[in-house]
Amino acid sequence: MNLYQEENDGIVSLTDAGVKEIQAHKNFYSDATKPIPREKRDWHMKDMANLWIGIIVSVAVYQVASGLLVAGMTWYEALLTIVLGHTLVMAVAMIIGHYGVKYGMNYAMLGKAIFGQNGLCVPAIIRGILGIFWFGVQAWIGGQATSIIISTVFPAWGDLGFPGLFISFLIFWALNVYIAASGNKAVKILEGISAPALIAMSLIVIVWGLSTAGWSLDTLLSAQVVQARGDTDFWTLFWPALSAMIAFDGGIALSMPDFTRSCVNQRAQIVGQIISAPVMTGYIAFVGICGTAGAWLAFGKEIWEPAVLVGCFPSPIIRLIFSLFIIMAILTTNVAGNLIPPVNIVASYVKGRFSYRKVAIFVAFLSLFAQPWNSLSSAYHLIFDVTQLLGALIGPISGIYIAAYLFEYHTDLSIVDAYIEGPGKYFYSNGWNIRAIVIMLIFTAIIFAGKWVPALSPLFNNAYVFGTLGACITYALVCKLGGNSSCNTSSKTE
Repeated sequence: MNLYQEENDGIVSLTDAGVKEIQAHKNFYSDATKPIPREKRDWHMKDMANLWIGIIVSVAVYQVASGLLVAGMTWYEALLTIVLGHTLVMAVAMIIGHYGVKYGMNYAMLGKAIFGQNGLCVPAIIRGILGIFWFGVQAWIGGQATSIIISTVFPAWGDLGFPGLFISFLIFWALNVYIAASGNKAVKILEGISAPALIAMSLIVIVWGLSTAGWSLDTLLSAQVVQARGDTDFWTLFWPALSAMIAFDGGIALSMPDFTRSCVNQRAQIVGQIISAPVMTGYIAFVGICGTAGAWLAFGKEIWEPAVLVGCFPSPIIRLIFSLFIIMAILTTNVAGNLIPPVNIVASYVKGRFSYRKVAIFVAFLSLFAQPWNSLSSAYHLIFDVTQLLGALIGPISGIYIAAYLFEYHTDLSIVDAYIEGPGKYFYSNGWNIRAIVIMLIFTAIIFAGKWVPALSPLFNNAYVFGTLGACITYALVCKLGGNSSCNTSSKTE
């Protein structure tokens, strides 16, 4: 304990003197960024579990399960790869989530403490761009489901073509923005209501798949589309696919403080994530396997997009029910995992000059420039190109966060110094943590080189794993040899 912050049961809180000290300087302290005090936290283990149920029980995980089948894996190889990848990324989520619980601060403020107030722009922009991109892609898929619902009620809607799809996309886009603008409490309510419904409705996919196979699981899992291709080597697919699966939730793991800051203790975030993510990943991956196999048996073709599969059913009731399932699945993932993180980043920069709702609308508007309708071309492209590019960008950043938080600062941060502008413990070199920026850029460049240099292709094919481990180890070694990167600056709490 010091004058400005005190720790009780592993949770550090600002004192009144700490708030006054922050407000005595130019600062990043606002309603959107200030720490959530212990007495106002209401996320328990079940809430973290529901968060991951909402994130994992998603169209995206369904699609990657189907995509690995289309790429040539057997159903059990795809299931193993997906579950293992989504389990391993929990390590990153729990380490970075530890900061959120301990200090009640969001992802943006962790970035400022580690990269510096000016250096923060680098990881913030990367995380923001990725969130906006994925938000647009997911909103487009949700718009497809919305269009199916409208065209089922008003058949003429389907004749509008792209304009009808675009209007449907905007309707779904607006629903996402409304929920995000309502803050974490709205997300908590959405996750709590949707999680049980999503599990039940996805079970229907398994039942339908079994029905196409004469109620024989063996027949369903023997469908040609879920068997290995004769010209496909498992190990050639496995390592890049595993890295892609880890990277798939890497952005969400990086932004975990935005949610764990509402947790009542560390046990809530750790146990909630451990018991939920791996189990639900296996469940929804199996749903994707059953859906893909069922589509092959029912319609005789490979279908890896749920919205496309729903459109193949002649029954209006089935089209409506499963379109609603797709919408609910995307909402729980898209708001929490893709839209809120960049909104929090921008809110930190505008420092209260604009309301959280206006910031949410602005960030969502940027997703239109990503042209999500052009982004999904094939399952292979989504998994082995798009997701690896994602890993190349966020892997090195994740590694530096882990190394700095655990090995440089040993989880001990100054809340006051994290918020103030100008000289302080985290000001580094004129606001830039040069060593963090340089290490991040070096590893990102090496990984991207692997996309075009054959000798380095294993690095790109394992982008997230190489970037996270490489940057983490390198930064930790540099800190050990060169000392704390902020040791030459004074702290306001010293």
